Amino acid sequence: MYFLKKLKWLMLACILTSMSTQVSAHVLKNTTAQVILRDGQVEVKVLTNAEHLISALQSEQAWLMGDIDKLMPTNLSAEQQEEFVKNALKQKTSLRVNQQVIVFERIAFTTSNNEAHDLEIVFQAKHTFTTVDELAISLPKSLGAVHASFVKPQYKLLGAGDTAKIKF
Repeated sequence: MYFLKKLKWLMLACILTSMSTQVSAHVLKNTTAQVILRDGQVEVKVLTNAEHLISALQSEQAWLMGDIDKLMPTNLSAEQQEEFVKNALKQKTSLRVNQQVIVFERIAFTTSNNEAHDLEIVFQAKHTFTTVDELAISLPKSLGAVHASFVKPQYKLLGAGDTAKIKF
């Protein structure tokens, strides 16, 4: 009897484990963003799923809720679709450096072979601050939840055999 009870629990654990691996293979991975602050420039690299983004921009419910300003038509060419997405993202993405609004000057798209994140969107903006004390960014709801990382590179020229000392 004790053996059968243990066997049932073991079988249940095996079934649940196999189901959880099957379910996770079909889950859309969250969008990621890397915000890179350089001297005079801010670059935002967003990795997302193009199909999910287009679906969100064509969602009547998202439009009714005010998450998007305009519905993306379904009959657009690839070029028109890219232009629509660029405009929609530019309108709903805001960047402030030292509490001053900074406008993105360039938005570029690149596709990748990664199934979960098959679209890279790069926003670029310039600023004139010598020191940056604060950075605030807001991304559109159409991107979904975003895992963001913030980077401020420190550049050093190392001579042959020199050691770099960096303070964080």
